[in-house]
Amino acid sequence: MEPIIYEERGSIAIITFNREDKLNAMNSAIVSRLTAYLHKVNDSAHIRIAILTGKGRAFVAGADITEYSEQTPIEFMEYQRRSRAMFDAIEKNKKVIIAAVNGYALGGGFELVLASDLVVASSGVKMGLPEIHLGLLPGGGGTQRLSRLIGRNRTKYYLLSGKRMTSEEAEHLGIIHTVCAPDQLMDTAMNIAEELAARAPLAIQEGKRLINEGLEASLETAISYEGLILANLYQTADADEGIRAFIEKRKPIFRGQ
Repeated sequence: MEPIIYEERGSIAIITFNREDKLNAMNSAIVSRLTAYLHKVNDSAHIRIAILTGKGRAFVAGADITEYSEQTPIEFMEYQRRSRAMFDAIEKNKKVIIAAVNGYALGGGFELVLASDLVVASSGVKMGLPEIHLGLLPGGGGTQRLSRLIGRNRTKYYLLSGKRMTSEEAEHLGIIHTVCAPDQLMDTAMNIAEELAARAPLAIQEGKRLINEGLEASLETAISYEGLILANLYQTADADEGIRAFIEKRKPIFRGQ
C-alpha cells in the first residue's frame, strides 16, 4: 500500500497520508514520498496549490516509534536531517501549501501544520508536540516555528508539558485559519485553494516568500525588500493583465508570466 496518495484536480494537488492503520504515523517512506511530491508541486507548470490531508482518524499522529527504536544514533540523525528537508520543502515551496487537518496532528504531524501556509482543521482535533513524554524534543522545527507563531512563553508551556491543544484553541492562538465541521473540511480547503489558484501565481509566490523571509529581517530591511519585489512584479505580464482587467471591468486571466 502506498503511504501517500497523490492526485490532481485541475491546478490543485491533493496529497493524502495513507497509513490509516498506523494513524498515518510518519516513517521513512512517508518522508521520502512527501518530499518527492512537494518537489513535483514546486516544479509543476500547472499546479498552483497543494492540500495535505490524512485518511481516517489522523492527519499524522507523530513519528513511527517502532522505526525509531530500531535506529542507531547515526541513522536517527540522518532521518532527522531528511525530515527537516521535507518541512523546508513545504515552507520554501513556490506554491501555497494548505494543511487540511482531519484528525490527530501530533509531533511531526503538528510540525507539518506549522510549516504549512494555511491551515483548515476539523472541530475538536487534538494537536501538539508530545515528544517530552519520550524524553525527547521536536526535531523538525517545531520549537522554532511554534514560538514564532504564538510567542516564547506559550510555546514553553506546550513544549515542556507536552499538552495537546484542540483545533479551537489553535485557532485562537493564530495557528489555524479556519475550524469547520469534519464533513465540511475538504470542501472548505478546496474553496480556499480554488480562490488562491485564481490569483496571479508570481504574486502569490513572492508574497509567501516576502512574509517568510521578512519576519527574520529588520522592519526597515523587510520593507525595502517589499518595494523591490513590487517593482519586479509590476514588470510582469500578469500585472499588466491584472491592471487591464480592472480597467476593463472583467476577470483577469493570470498565466504566471
